[in-house]
Amino acid sequence: MLADLRPNAKAIAELRELFGETTPAVRDAGVVGHALLEAHVLCPARAVGDADLCDIDADVALRHGLEHEHALLLAAHEIDHLDISQVRSKDRIVTQTIGRSLFTRGYAGLAVGSNLDDERCIAIFEGRAELVPDGDPVELTPELPQLVQVCAEFDLTLG
Repeated sequence: MLADLRPNAKAIAELRELFGETTPAVRDAGVVGHALLEAHVLCPARAVGDADLCDIDADVALRHGLEHEHALLLAAHEIDHLDISQVRSKDRIVTQTIGRSLFTRGYAGLAVGSNLDDERCIAIFEGRAELVPDGDPVELTPELPQLVQVCAEFDLTLG
């Protein structure tokens, strides 16, 4: 959620060009406001299901099989190989098609590294797995170590 608040490099460059370095729009880029913090909580959870999660980053043989299965789609999108970057891409037709193939293979979801920091992300398939609480919800405050860490990583300011 906070990744979307990162300062947009293109917008900042355009604002600087139009209004200079001191424009409030540049100065206030990447500020996480109190309203956002008050509207959300950090909820520890874990994925639970009847089937396994697919670790698509680690399963080269599976990616190779998916590459052959979806060769026409990949070629249409000028993708030579189904590498991790394509699995993690924003090309939704490719990622959704791969997801559908994993679903039909019986997986409960998939684990993939984040595009932002390569940390493990979990996507669960509806009806196959669910998120269950794994601790108490924590209020988001400017002093919360996890929030401070993420804001530092994303160049965000707690305002």
